[in-house]
This record gives sequence, C-alpha cells and structure tokens, in this order.
Amino acid sequence: MLVHLDEFKASAYWKDSFSDEQVEKALSYAERRFYALTKREQYGYWFEPKRCILRLDGTGTSLLQLAYPLVNLVDVRILYAAGALLITDFCRFRGHFLHYVAGEFPEGVMNVQVTGDFGDPKWNGTVPDDVKEAVMRLAFMKLRRHYRIAGEELLERRAPDQPPPPVTYTGDREVDGIIATYTIKPPVFLDIRGPISPEEALGSDEL
Repeated sequence: MLVHLDEFKASAYWKDSFSDEQVEKALSYAERRFYALTKREQYGYWFEPKRCILRLDGTGTSLLQLAYPLVNLVDVRILYAAGALLITDFCRFRGHFLHYVAGEFPEGVMNVQVTGDFGDPKWNGTVPDDVKEAVMRLAFMKLRRHYRIAGEELLERRAPDQPPPPVTYTGDREVDGIIATYTIKPPVFLDIRGPISPEEALGSDEL
C-alpha cells in the first residue's frame, strides 16, 4: 500500500466518523486511481515492487526486452516441450532488459519464463511524501463523497455568468500537479536483435 491505515489516521484528513474499513477501501481506491492516472500501472513503474511472472518470446539472441522494469531477478527458465532449463545464475538485468551471459534465448513463442520483482528502479520501495499526500487527498475526497474522481461525473455549483474552471483530473489542482509530476511516458525501445545479416541487407530495398 502506498498509504497505510495508521498513516492516514495520523494525518489531518482523519475524522472519527470514518471507520477503518471505509478508510482502507478509500485508500485502495485512491491508490488504483493514482497508478492509473500516472500510467504507472500500465508500464509497471510501481513505487513498491510487485512480484510478477512473465512469459516472453525467445529472440535467438542473448537479450530479452521486458514489459516492466526489473529490480530483482528471482527465476529465469527456458521452456521446452520436455521440461524447463533453469538459467537464473547466468542472467543479468538492467531495467527493461535481460542478458543471458552464457548463451542465447532460443527463438520461440512464450518459451522464456521470467519471475522477478518489477517496479520503478528510481524509488525501489520508497514512496515519496508528495505521492502519499496525493493518495490521502484522493481517499479523503472519496470518503466525503463531495464528487467523484477523475473523469467521473462532477457536480458543480457556480453562477451562470462564471466561466468553467480549467480542466482538472481530480478536483484538487495540487493533486493534479503531483499526478503530472509522476506520470510515465511510454518507454521507447530499439530493436534488440542487432544488425541485420548481409543477405537481409541486400534485399532490404525490396521490402
């Protein structure tokens, strides 16, 4: 959890009228919304690493591209019809890439299984204070039920001659700013298979 129940209770947002169950549900909701709005859930940039098992296509090279950034490698196996070959001790990783230092990942479809802890390597288990603040504010909004969060229906009360306020994700512009600060852009990768063969180069004009 990005914010625990005890942390919320110790904050200025706690009210005696809130039950523990209500707060835990609101914090869980707020965390999901924060990760969705910052696109961190989509690209695996969790502040607290998550254990995942990925099935990847072998490339025929010593490199594999991972969907999420890896912060701790647990297990790597090459999968064959007759069984699996454990190669964890012969693999090294950096971010989105896994290197098989003792050979090549055989080319295939979902024939390499990688188990590890994935998340944002910049934070790796540490949740920034402003992220905690944003999550607590989102949870507080949910608990007070003043309005719904991020793209859901918003009840506004203003004079007819007043212009609408600037667009906001959450109804709280400071939280919007924190979300913008931690939003992830889609990772951009190069083809990791290396230079094409001379035969491919000769025929490239015809492709």
